[in-house]
Amino acid sequence: MAALRITLRGLAQTPGFTLTAVGSLALGIGANTAVFSLLNQLLLRALPVKNPGELVLMYSPGPVQGHYSSDESGHPSFSYPVFRELQKQQTPFTGIAGARRAPASLAYNNSATPGSVNTVSGNYFDVLGVRPALGRLLSEDDEQAIGERAVAVLSYGYWLSRFGASPAILNQKLLVNGYPFTIVGVAQKGFTGEMPGESPDVFVPITMRKQLEPGWDAFANRKDYWVTMLARLKPGVSRQQAETAINIPYHAQIEIDAQLLTRPRPEMLAQFRAKKIILKPGEYGRGDLRNNAREPTLLLMGMTLLVLLICCANVANLQLVRAASRAREIAVRLALGASRGQLIRGQLAESGLLAAGGGALGLGAAWAAMRAILAALPAGSNFSSVLSSTLDLRALLFCLAVSILTGFLFGLFPALQSTRPDLNTSLKDQSGQSTASGSSNAFRKTLVTAQVAVSLLLLVSAGLLARTLLNLRNIDLGFRTDHLVMFALDPRLNRYTDQAAYAFYDQLTDRLASIPGVQLVSAGMNPPVSGNDDSQNITVPGYIPPTDDAADSNYDHVGADYFRTMGIPLIAGRDFTRADNATAPKVAIVNEEFAKHFFPGQNPLGHRFARGGARQAADIEIVGVAKQSKYSGIKESPQRVFYVPYRQAQVEALHFYLRTAIDPRQIESAIRAAVASLDPNLPIRSIETMDDQIDQDLFAERILSALTAIFAALATVLAALGLYGVLAYNIARRTREIGIRMALGAGAGRVRALVIREVAVMVLIGTAAGLAASAAAGRLLQPVLYGLKAWDLPIYSASTAVLWFIALAAAYIPSRRATAVDPLVALRYE
Repeated sequence: MAALRITLRGLAQTPGFTLTAVGSLALGIGANTAVFSLLNQLLLRALPVKNPGELVLMYSPGPVQGHYSSDESGHPSFSYPVFRELQKQQTPFTGIAGARRAPASLAYNNSATPGSVNTVSGNYFDVLGVRPALGRLLSEDDEQAIGERAVAVLSYGYWLSRFGASPAILNQKLLVNGYPFTIVGVAQKGFTGEMPGESPDVFVPITMRKQLEPGWDAFANRKDYWVTMLARLKPGVSRQQAETAINIPYHAQIEIDAQLLTRPRPEMLAQFRAKKIILKPGEYGRGDLRNNAREPTLLLMGMTLLVLLICCANVANLQLVRAASRAREIAVRLALGASRGQLIRGQLAESGLLAAGGGALGLGAAWAAMRAILAALPAGSNFSSVLSSTLDLRALLFCLAVSILTGFLFGLFPALQSTRPDLNTSLKDQSGQSTASGSSNAFRKTLVTAQVAVSLLLLVSAGLLARTLLNLRNIDLGFRTDHLVMFALDPRLNRYTDQAAYAFYDQLTDRLASIPGVQLVSAGMNPPVSGNDDSQNITVPGYIPPTDDAADSNYDHVGADYFRTMGIPLIAGRDFTRADNATAPKVAIVNEEFAKHFFPGQNPLGHRFARGGARQAADIEIVGVAKQSKYSGIKESPQRVFYVPYRQAQVEALHFYLRTAIDPRQIESAIRAAVASLDPNLPIRSIETMDDQIDQDLFAERILSALTAIFAALATVLAALGLYGVLAYNIARRTREIGIRMALGAGAGRVRALVIREVAVMVLIGTAAGLAASAAAGRLLQPVLYGLKAWDLPIYSASTAVLWFIALAAAYIPSRRATAVDPLVALRYE
């Protein structure tokens, strides 16, 4: 305790040093803890279920024929008959569970809200190892017959937010898509399904899907792929063994399905028969959220570690200066019998206290950073349900470990260096100052040079990411995003018939068009650049596809005046009108890529095609050609797309688009009033402007660019401070030498040249190392760049120029101080 008091007293006597060191470390440790917390929540957090390492997810890549739907890449969907057959025949698992997520209208006590439902097999909760927080969960008894057990389990979050965690909700009726379900239980706290980022509000038996989607009935259809499957390994069975075992019954199912294919090409048939189930670890759940977040998060983690190293280098430099000023004190203590080990332990204890202070402040900085990131999340983002500003035990332990490590990193060399002084020189020193050893000064310059290199690496990275964001914002989307607001409705969720839905859409369109400030109104099934897409095989008379996927095209169901409302120019033909209804001849508008692919060198107007295989009649006439526009994502290559009137297709959820003459946000209340006037129990999904939609699509790029720029600025400022510290100390150390030079006639310019030369050498070496590191790191950055290569000469040149400007600015004050030395004072300087 006495040693601790002495250490604390010593730090208190030098408040400038202490505050600077603790503040620098707090920035580095806080940034690392915040980014590690992001990494932990996005990549390292397992599903909150029993033994998540035993879970596996099932995928079956390869061609399909029929209808395929999925909300994840990798071909995770299977037909319902195949799911049930594998469930019965499997041997390597304790059970196979199925699931299918869907949007929903949830109504209780005549109050409807938008939500989501997960239709799951009866053994879903048992396979996952989830417990009830209230009541019971679903069981296999709840799916003995299709459409007979209308029971529901609430998620804990929905129970808390909608019902205030009231236990009285048990056995109450909840309308899911207008169909009454009896609430039988609540899932355990923290469980949000098997897909992180997609949190269902309600779980119902998978056998109730037909009741949730009137008009749908594909339970017996082996060519409708919609069920995702997960399983739990039996004890002692490896994933490889299970994969081999499950493919035996799956191969038999594939042979049955192969007999149902319609006129398959030989190569397609061979690929279809070669399909097999691939098992992937299920510990972290399914979905693309982790895959999409992996590279950006790891990049940020690497950058913050570099910032922390710069912080450590700065504090090590401060420690060396402090040690030099205490050289006489240390020499006296050694002369009086203190051991070198005692002195090293004392200085490491001081470093540990500084690191502890930095860690404590860093926790606050990390918490504030996490809250800022959460505040920047777009409304409804998948990240919202995954990220939290709470720093869990793993993040706290990480912060503690980083604090201890940093204390050791920046404290060891100064402690070793300062405890081996030349006793004779130090004890004779009259001023209490001691000239730093050559190794100490070389080490300090090496640290600053490394800081320069790291700063340049981060500046280049920030420049590349900022340029990527600028390139993405400047992409020609093919439609106008200004003054465009949109929202989604799905009357099917309130059990509307097709005719009732068409009538509702007509009335709503008229009411929306009458809102003051609204110029145009239309609707479409898939909002552009939202990540959604639908594709279908088509048949064009006279066109022979070279491959099976060459006959595929994306599509959208849209309303009258869609292209005028969206600002997509028509380069030939006409727009849709209300006359293009179910009783009128079938028509379509195609985009430029579609026309070029299926009708090269021809005018596509008047040509016909069919949706589906060759047996379908080519009864859809092309009446327009639209200019190319983005379909699913901003970064996508040109896609083939055809548009058909939604009145000539099965009614689905639609997104309404309103082109306004005023700020579109001003009419949100009028939109809600228009919908409520027709059906107050029909929930509206996400009223937002198209600009907001674009920002959501670019959120990952925006946050990555912003954080990298912050880290680069922080690193550059710290490097400049380190450079300033080295120069200021060296000038103070060489005061007598400078005085002699000036007394002998050296001018101010020559003295400044000495300082600038010292700066230039460090910055030049650091620049070379930084450029080499940037080129090497370019391979890691390339996947997240758009419209440029990792070796972009203008960005490298600009980053280097910024670094040199800041470095020379940091050298300005020390160089001025060097030329202000009075030779007479300097000659008397000890």
